[in-house]
Amino acid sequence: MRYFTCLIASLVIVGAAPSRAADRSVGLDLPNLSPAATVSLITYSPGEELYTAFGHSAIRILDPELGFDRLYNFGTFDMTVDNFYLRFARGDLLYQLSVDEGQADIEQHAAIGQGVSEVRLNLSPEQKQALFLFLETNLLPQNRFYRYDFLLDNCSTRIRDAFEKVIGAPVADRTVNKVTFRQMLDPYLERIPWIRFGIYLLLGAGVDRVVQPREACFLPSNLEAAVLQSRTDDTSLGERRIQLYQPQPLPRMPRILDPEPVFWLVLAAWVGLWLLRGRRSSRMISALVYGVFGFTGLFLVVLAANTLHWQAYNNWNLAWLVPTHLIAGIGLIFVQANQVFWLRLYLLLAVGGALIFMLSSPWLPQQFHPAIYPLMILTVWRGAIELCRRTAQ
Repeated sequence: MRYFTCLIASLVIVGAAPSRAADRSVGLDLPNLSPAATVSLITYSPGEELYTAFGHSAIRILDPELGFDRLYNFGTFDMTVDNFYLRFARGDLLYQLSVDEGQADIEQHAAIGQGVSEVRLNLSPEQKQALFLFLETNLLPQNRFYRYDFLLDNCSTRIRDAFEKVIGAPVADRTVNKVTFRQMLDPYLERIPWIRFGIYLLLGAGVDRVVQPREACFLPSNLEAAVLQSRTDDTSLGERRIQLYQPQPLPRMPRILDPEPVFWLVLAAWVGLWLLRGRRSSRMISALVYGVFGFTGLFLVVLAANTLHWQAYNNWNLAWLVPTHLIAGIGLIFVQANQVFWLRLYLLLAVGGALIFMLSSPWLPQQFHPAIYPLMILTVWRGAIELCRRTAQ
């Protein structure tokens, strides 16, 4: 979730402890948490920067008697690794567990306007110690790294898994009902509409399946809700939610600049200008339209073929961003469609295919961004112009 590096050296646990709990199998010699120790889920609200758009989760273990305040964070990675951006796109970039001083990290996030809430966990002393051991074991160099999955294995689901291991019961947000991954992401993307448009193009039909209550914990706010709903023994896992810092309002661009109105206005102005010019139009413009759409489709194909991100597979956007449009666009640079049989036939199929897709899209297994419809109309219009062109222009 956090698209930036937050590498922090692990703190050394200090303080007088009457006894220590050792796990020789992993080489740990940990202090026993005192009776005053508290374990909490810390949740950060979405922030203004893209890497904070979905918020964040962390586990806080605070022990005033032992003198430490540790915040465990599963969402960090190293931007200095070789081929960082290529590995990020491929999905084989390793994320890791890191630890920071709790209050300092909380204040840092609050200073940039993120809200911070805390839910203390109702754990027995034995469960607290077990969670402490689990986290410290996962901090070891041989354990701290994992392959990140944006929806199924991220900085929030790892915390869910840790809680489940300790309490021996599922942690799930049962208020989530008949909603897809894409629909759960939508509220967080509403204020960044162009990013939302790009994400809709990149994500395939896999994110349009219904989310199970346990899977809903991939979002920090839903993990918090799940902790408050879940139970350990005869009591709830989480106590009441405490708002440590209020979130600051996040900026949003004027809605007139969203992709939908922009594309519709551009299309309407373009068609109006074409009519005012007596339906005269350059073939090169049609070549550019088909070339850009084809290149975008080719990018989606190459991405899906070379990434481990399953969210990019089975992308029905390729039904209108057809990679072979790139060939048609190049062909239109050199010849008119009515002079070459294959080009004319291709444009006929492209226009017909776009019309069928527009009519059938509500019933397809993938949800599409509404801004694609003026773009599809654009391809139909430009294809029809080239099919009807009678003289070289």
